[in-house]
Amino acid sequence: MLGKVGKSRVGAKSAGKSPFADLVNYVAREADGKGREVDKEEMGVLNLDADVEDMDLVIRQMNMAAAKTAKNGKFKGDPVYHLILSWQEGDKPTPKQVKDCVQHTLKALGMAECQAVWAIHHDTDNDHVHIAVNRVHPEKGIVMGPPRRDYHVIDKAMRELELIHGFRRDNGPYVTLDTENGPQIVRMSRKERAEKGLLKHGDEIGPRTTPAAKAAERSQGAPSFQEWAQWGPTNAMHDALEKPDAMWRDLHEALAPYGIQIQTKGTGMVVSTTLENGRILACPISKLDRNFTKMRLEQRLGTFTPPSPSFSQKPATTTYADFLHEAQSGHQQDGPAPHDGVAPGRGDNGQRAKRRAERQQAREDLHTRYQADQQRIKDTRRDARKALLARQKVEREAQRQDHKGRKSLFITRKVATGMGRQAATSLWAYTAASEKEALQKRHLKERHALPRTMVWRDWLEQQAAPPIEDESAKAALRGIRYRERRNDNQKKNGIEGEEVEELKPILSKLHHEIDHRRQLIHYRDAQGRDLFTDTGPRIDVHDRAESTVEAALRIAAQKYGAVDITGSSAFREQAARAAARLGIQVRDTDLQKVWQLEREAMQPKQPQRGDETQRMGKTDRPDPRPGRPGKER
Repeated sequence: MLGKVGKSRVGAKSAGKSPFADLVNYVAREADGKGREVDKEEMGVLNLDADVEDMDLVIRQMNMAAAKTAKNGKFKGDPVYHLILSWQEGDKPTPKQVKDCVQHTLKALGMAECQAVWAIHHDTDNDHVHIAVNRVHPEKGIVMGPPRRDYHVIDKAMRELELIHGFRRDNGPYVTLDTENGPQIVRMSRKERAEKGLLKHGDEIGPRTTPAAKAAERSQGAPSFQEWAQWGPTNAMHDALEKPDAMWRDLHEALAPYGIQIQTKGTGMVVSTTLENGRILACPISKLDRNFTKMRLEQRLGTFTPPSPSFSQKPATTTYADFLHEAQSGHQQDGPAPHDGVAPGRGDNGQRAKRRAERQQAREDLHTRYQADQQRIKDTRRDARKALLARQKVEREAQRQDHKGRKSLFITRKVATGMGRQAATSLWAYTAASEKEALQKRHLKERHALPRTMVWRDWLEQQAAPPIEDESAKAALRGIRYRERRNDNQKKNGIEGEEVEELKPILSKLHHEIDHRRQLIHYRDAQGRDLFTDTGPRIDVHDRAESTVEAALRIAAQKYGAVDITGSSAFREQAARAAARLGIQVRDTDLQKVWQLEREAMQPKQPQRGDETQRMGKTDRPDPRPGRPGKER
């Protein structure tokens, strides 16, 4: 499990606006851009006299508690605390477990008595819970937290929850070590974690990916501009800097073929490129290499000099825009390398190559359709929005006139019933404000319902979901997820290969469960234990029993033809021997000897030459017994 503190709110700066409204509404909906509300059974509230059915009441109660600090004037900070807890892929916490995790973490932060609302989100491959917490105590009216260095407190709570509920372990400032006395949670510095190979990112193992680059990589379904620039463009910069008399002009010339420019920004420096639609992408130059800081480059090359107007820039031949188009249209390989060979005794008469060509064409058509859809939305959205705003303006004016005509009659009727004029006027003000707020909410929903352009990943998920269920979109999503986990998968026990068919159950004898949203097929035994999971281009093997490995290999052979094996050395050798016995081709170079030895061990032993001569001698002797046909007497 991992925990982090998120943004407290989006835009509650204006006076009179609730500081909790934006975050609570965000928590109550899936964060996938589709506006889907979270299932009420996967939501909960703490220390509130309201339930998940009435989010407006929840917001009002949190506002009232926070307002207590405004009266004494001692606290002028942000009363909102946004906490996010995330589980590793494969962990499926129940709402009861999630509630316990929320309460445990808030108790560790000293905020157990604070108001909070939480909801489970499934819009990524890792289930996670968003928690909106009111830092102000609902009764005491004082700020309850969080403590200094709250991320350390949160991380330790995550290790504790992993042990309590049996969730898969993760690493942070605190690490769980197995000792003779049982699991122990210990604090480790970044240096210690780097030495033990527990550090996932950071300067110790390379430039850290920025949050914006991570978000772009997910939404685009392709490596981010930062990751792409860390290869060819960075190597070109290194080559230019190797010249003894290198100048800024040499760096500009080295990056020109990639369509990249170097610019100063604030006190630092960035590299940028322009996409086909005119959008500019940029990242700090230090994210390409930690030695590429403005200070170090200027120490080496002198004060930064932008390219002069007379600079004859080389034409860009390898741009990020071209790379992105090729990646999304399927020309960049997402999954394992293509395979046209066949295992011994198997043949496909070129069917794999044919299916590969068909899938490539379908992927290109899919990307063309995506571009056409986005262009159509751009062309129609402006006129649709203009017409909607004009209609809403008319409705607001009609409501204003209606209120103007009803006000005096409303107050007169209330006074006639014995209510004081001042109380009747206040009641009218409340009634009019409620109607106005209802109209504003309806108008906001109508504006949100306008068609919007979608990023590639969200559009693919829309096309893969019912009722469309486009098979090309499903295959593209499986390829994207494989690429995102390529490095991590090498450490996990599994079998990989080129996927050319649609994802479907193959072994009917095993119990299977299809996860349509994540495009997975879970194979389980009769007791419900996970055996292996088919993700499309890869089969993750969870159980090392011989029967499980052979079953996974049979599925892999039918899907891929030939296989790559990843994971521990013991598992790879076990799977390679099983593949040899089943006649399944293994593509890993380092496993060829193991595979060949197992094949030779299966062959019947040939008789030795001496034994063969001896047997022949015995056969050629005349039989002294009479009556044997075919023998001399």
